[in-house]
Amino acid sequence: MLHDEIVTLALVLMFVLIIGYIYFSVQSARTARENLRRVTAQHMLIHADDRARNFCLAVHQLHPMLHAGVDYTIKQDSPGQAPYLAEWDAPTPKPNAEQLDAALSQIAGKDLATLRRAEYPSVGEQLDAAYKARQGDNSAQLQVDAKIKAVKEKYQKPGESTP
Repeated sequence: MLHDEIVTLALVLMFVLIIGYIYFSVQSARTARENLRRVTAQHMLIHADDRARNFCLAVHQLHPMLHAGVDYTIKQDSPGQAPYLAEWDAPTPKPNAEQLDAALSQIAGKDLATLRRAEYPSVGEQLDAAYKARQGDNSAQLQVDAKIKAVKEKYQKPGESTP
């Protein structure tokens, strides 16, 4: 009799543990889906809107270790409205309007050509690679072309697509 009660109790306990495990697994999957949705929405906004991209760059300039959609959320209620910080989940202090304006003015001061020029391979490197390619060794030219393509992708002009 006592043996049957212990077996029954053990089965009930195992059933409760299994149900608990399933419940927490489902909750974890929901949380992961929601986090992925937030990050995706942020990246779509940042990619689609120059002002949102600059706003994100300004936050990144003030807090380089933070990530949009994870540590903070940028919102833009309508296409004509300026982006703003909707949520701040980071452990660091939220930047105030003056700090963001100062960072945005620094970013606006750097035009796309200046940013690209700073990262392109030097003219000397490009000429050397072109010479080697004409001599039959195009490995240096391929490396220079890859660097240029990476810079063009990093600092993409509005409406420009890289091949």
